[in-house]
Amino acid sequence: MRNLLVVTGASGFIGRHLVAEAAARGLPVRGLARSERGARTVVEAGGEARILERWSAEPLAAALAGAAAVVHLANIGAERGGATYEQVNVLGTETVITAARRVGVRRVAYLSGLGVARYGMAPRCTNRYFLSKLAAELVLYRSGLSVAVFRPSYVVGAGGELIPSLVREMAAGEVERIGDGSYRMQPIDVVDAAAAILTSLDGDRPAVSVFDLVGPEPMSYATFIERVARIAARLGIGGAYRIREVPVAEADRLAAAGGYRGLRPDELDCLLCDDVADHRPLETLVGRPLATVDAAIERALRATLSGAR
Repeated sequence: MRNLLVVTGASGFIGRHLVAEAAARGLPVRGLARSERGARTVVEAGGEARILERWSAEPLAAALAGAAAVVHLANIGAERGGATYEQVNVLGTETVITAARRVGVRRVAYLSGLGVARYGMAPRCTNRYFLSKLAAELVLYRSGLSVAVFRPSYVVGAGGELIPSLVREMAAGEVERIGDGSYRMQPIDVVDAAAAILTSLDGDRPAVSVFDLVGPEPMSYATFIERVARIAARLGIGGAYRIREVPVAEADRLAAAGGYRGLRPDELDCLLCDDVADHRPLETLVGRPLATVDAAIERALRATLSGAR
């Protein structure tokens, strides 16, 4: 793909890495943002910024004009401030499709959720968040456009919040963990995530492709904490700490009452859903091995040390 790429949600964690990766490949990329601050982030990443104050088909079509493809990242993981899943995740995706059709954009990549495949099968994957992602996927599948859907586990890297927050707790001497930490995750380096999304827009692809956006190693959350601690110690950050275990039922109660450490119930479900997948199709897509979990953690920690975003 050598024509213009448009990215919604371009000033977010994954969005700005995607803009940077596209720019590094010599691709013209336009990032959509909702504010001047977001627009500056897009420009700093190497893209052209377009502020979209109103999310409707007409201004969005104007922003998509001339594009060969759009990567739709502008979604929410919890309902806050009056924003609803139906409004943002479902109707927002419908608006992107309408605008894309209006100006002749034929390819769309979308970030869904790993738990979608187990909706109705696993309690932690059966909530309104995953239902909204499933509904958005159906909108895309019925659109008639060329669609690549990515279902992520945890994406880590420079500018992500998970690893720096753990290191801050380690430095303070105590890491709070829900339950025994046996629930699994499958972290992927944000650089690999961006590469996979961009590659899905190249060449001849099936009309619909679905990829689990996961790294090469499933691990328990307890093991992930230990890995972060070990690598942080080697880099001279973190420190000795103890684990304070919070019962799962207590975390659920607090989340339902307004937020467990800022996490709403659906966000807590994403942490506890214990969902893993086969990473090999993603490696086939990018044409190389994915970064190891340790390499991804170290990259994120070095970015934290340098103050990089």
